[in-house]
Amino acid sequence: MHKIIYITILAFFCLVLPAKSAEYNYSSADSITYQLFIQGNWNKLIQTGNEILKQNIDFKTLQQRIGYAWFMKENYLMSRWHYSKALKFDTTDEITNVYLYYTGLYTGDESFMRYYAGRLNDEDKKALKIKPFRWVDAVDVEYNYKTGYVSYSRSAPNYYRLGVNTQLGYRLSLYQTASTFSQTFYSTTNVVQNEYYALLSWNPVANLSLHTGYHFLGSTVDGTNYNAHMFYGKAAYKYHIFDGSLSASSYTNSTDTYNQIGFHLGVTIPEFKNLYLSAAVDTLFGTGLVTTFSAGFAPIKSLWFSAYIAQGKQINYVNMNGIYVYNSSDYATSKIGASLFWYATKNLTLYSNYSYEEKNITEFVTDPYYQHSITGGIIWKF
Repeated sequence: MHKIIYITILAFFCLVLPAKSAEYNYSSADSITYQLFIQGNWNKLIQTGNEILKQNIDFKTLQQRIGYAWFMKENYLMSRWHYSKALKFDTTDEITNVYLYYTGLYTGDESFMRYYAGRLNDEDKKALKIKPFRWVDAVDVEYNYKTGYVSYSRSAPNYYRLGVNTQLGYRLSLYQTASTFSQTFYSTTNVVQNEYYALLSWNPVANLSLHTGYHFLGSTVDGTNYNAHMFYGKAAYKYHIFDGSLSASSYTNSTDTYNQIGFHLGVTIPEFKNLYLSAAVDTLFGTGLVTTFSAGFAPIKSLWFSAYIAQGKQINYVNMNGIYVYNSSDYATSKIGASLFWYATKNLTLYSNYSYEEKNITEFVTDPYYQHSITGGIIWKF
């Protein structure tokens, strides 16, 4: 009877008390993780690798093996994190650089991918068909149509845009886009606006990108021309699952100058279908704040869905890296919307956006009106 009680108590403590972690040295850590790597036991490799790291044992192949395990589980941000750690032991290691290139490719991080493409040897560049210069790297086309409840004073506007991206090197790119907008006010006043925008982007290091842009806006109102200019700058940085940016712009029309400073912070949670949460605050001097909150995720591998809400007076508001300048006389005070991206093939991406907007008429009308905005676009990657 006493023997049965003793065995029962011993079994209870074995179940309740946490098991002591194995003690590792460099040799055993290398041997065990190598065997798990050969077996393809990715979950156990990640678990064991993390236990080894907690014991202050760290070396290049350990980080590579953990990075590869995350890569095989399609968690590319965690894979990037460990391959970046491996890079600190040997910056020229080709395997590390190749997989950092792939983590950029599979997360859609073009600048990160191109940075590490430039570090590969000539043989791998040739096999992956990587070129330092590509005059036409990608082309995008989009169309926007708006409809609302002020048909007596505003026609439904039309907006067309064409963009071309040029790779000037592994770390330098130039994006150019031209667009046209047209609308009629009170059935008599015709408004046409033609625009050109150029954005130069440079990656001095893998996780830091610097951008500078110029936007020309040429408006014609019943035959009279009005020109405006916008200058844009942005610095963006990524750290593991976090990203942040600081931007500034200055928009000048024929009567005044409008300055804007923006701050953005985002986080990706790969375990939840790459859930991405972000918040942005833009200060429009003389107008106030515009706050934007968004969330996005990948319901399946080839789709990306996001939703957002923006609040604040968007008077001459600069958005989307300076591509859009909302300089209409009717300004929005709130927007709620959603976007869907479908990565149909390796080269083709289709996207759509819908937003519901509250806008204000400037001609002595106190009540706002509401409009639906629908955008469709195509991106072709060469």
